[in-house]
Amino acid sequence: MEADERIRATPEAPRPATEARERDETAASTEASGGVTHERCVHHPGRAAVARCSACEEPICLSCAVPVRGRVIGPECLAAELGDPQLAVPPETDEAAPGSVAAVAGAVVAVVATIGPWTRTGAGDRVLGAWVPSIRWSMIAALAAVALLVVALWFRARGTRTMATLVIVVGAAVASGSVLAIAFPPTFQEASWGPWLGAVGGVVAAMGAIASISAERRPRQDV
Repeated sequence: MEADERIRATPEAPRPATEARERDETAASTEASGGVTHERCVHHPGRAAVARCSACEEPICLSCAVPVRGRVIGPECLAAELGDPQLAVPPETDEAAPGSVAAVAGAVVAVVATIGPWTRTGAGDRVLGAWVPSIRWSMIAALAAVALLVVALWFRARGTRTMATLVIVVGAAVASGSVLAIAFPPTFQEASWGPWLGAVGGVVAAMGAIASISAERRPRQDV
């Protein structure tokens, strides 16, 4: 009886080895994926990295990754890997970058527009004419312009499709508020140049984000 109890009380010996094996498998799977979670391509900051170059360990996106003899090589290391400088492939240009630049430029124009006069007479006929102490279309457009600048800068830095969609939505809000300020100014007042410039800025920002999304969807040539 005592011998049986001692045998039952003895801990299982293979457990530490099993846990170590599981840790090794987890580390191996992480290494196989390249460890690029939430990283951006070194050549295209607007694109998510899918692997690391086996030569220089830099994160690269799907367009930059070139499979060579079971390894993933980036465009800058391809010539050295193959031993032929003529086979070097330049990094693909980021076609979505001009769209993000246009989005930021449009947002800046929209914010600048809020500094000027929004009516020819009354409370809006001054510097910062859009910022009036009452609920008007000019105030809505001004608040949307500030939000548009923040979103556009974030879109320029990250380049995600979600941020591009936000730029389109907020840019449309700026343009709509500016157009409504032109069409429906306060009583006995007439719109000045501020809302016109704000409408242009909102449209430019939205069109830049649309162009960026279209560039991402366009099929790219294989290298």
